[in-house]
Amino acid sequence: MIGLARIRRAAVALLAASMIAACGGPSSSSDTLLGRTISIGQAHPLSDPAATITSWSEVATGNQRILLNFWASWCIPCRDEIPLLFDYSSSFAPGATVLGVLYKDAVGPAAATAAELGATWVTLIDADGAIAAQVPVNAAPLTLLLDANGVVLDYRVGPFTSVAEIAEFADGP
Repeated sequence: MIGLARIRRAAVALLAASMIAACGGPSSSSDTLLGRTISIGQAHPLSDPAATITSWSEVATGNQRILLNFWASWCIPCRDEIPLLFDYSSSFAPGATVLGVLYKDAVGPAAATAAELGATWVTLIDADGAIAAQVPVNAAPLTLLLDANGVVLDYRVGPFTSVAEIAEFADGP
């Protein structure tokens, strides 16, 4: 019986850890991520899969900061966050640069979700996982605050819950 109780405790702990990771819980990203330059590589925009974006200059941000948001259509916290990012970029901080990265998702469901929830910003199709591998992303949503050259200034694991929270993050370091 003692062995069975120990197995149950281990199973509950494993299940809890899995749920935390799936819901945007703690990631293995550490402060070593800060100051790192993220490379786009050969990413295709969700809105035009025939086009390719290979550098931050192609995103046309000028001197603005970039909110780089890893999301997926199957991610409920991501779906809750998309309208907040839309409100932030369209009303609260018009002209703010939000850039999405499709994380472990298919283009069809992602395009439908983007249209349904108002993700009007460019979302990159990271088909080979090259962008996510640089971070590393363990769960979605994950948002990086980048300077115009792609240098990581800050990051947030998990969803934003208000436009004010996004603004505070974007005005960070």
